[in-house]
Amino acid sequence: MIVALTGSEGDGAVSDLAEDLAMLRVAAGKRVLLVSPNPGPYDPQLFDDLLIDVSRRGEDRALARAAVIVVLLRPEALEHGGQRLLLDRLRAAQQANPGARVLVTVAHGRRPLSAHQTGCVLVFVAQLRHARLADTLVLDDGGDSYHSHHSELELDVYKADRKLCAPEVRHLYREIFRNHVATL
Repeated sequence: MIVALTGSEGDGAVSDLAEDLAMLRVAAGKRVLLVSPNPGPYDPQLFDDLLIDVSRRGEDRALARAAVIVVLLRPEALEHGGQRLLLDRLRAAQQANPGARVLVTVAHGRRPLSAHQTGCVLVFVAQLRHARLADTLVLDDGGDSYHSHHSELELDVYKADRKLCAPEVRHLYREIFRNHVATL
């Protein structure tokens, strides 16, 4: 399965999220290729899954082939209208690949989203046909790493110390691979 991850151009959190999802997939026993924004040649037939960082413009072929497109938004960028190019890229990808599931997630600091930011996120999602708002990802303030505090809503089975990644990332992983997941 091809999973394409995108967001604001140059946002390192997209690459970090792709790495975390790839680690979870490998832990599930799958052969995974994590494809960087500037990949070398590779044979996709050798892998069960491809996770591709397509946050840079010009990588839209992967969006057109993906089974799932994960969009990582930053609320402050939405507030300032900086997502028009991303929205246009996603609409073009949906036109070329109408069967792709589009999951939108939001990366923010420990402070909750403001009412205005929440509205901006909802408006963004509503502009994409059949897109769905996935979970929000809480980044450490001032950094690009997801915090590892366990969510109160996370099921106990997913809170074991030996589990990889923050609960928000594991939840997103289960949403992306919902038909392909064993308990992780």
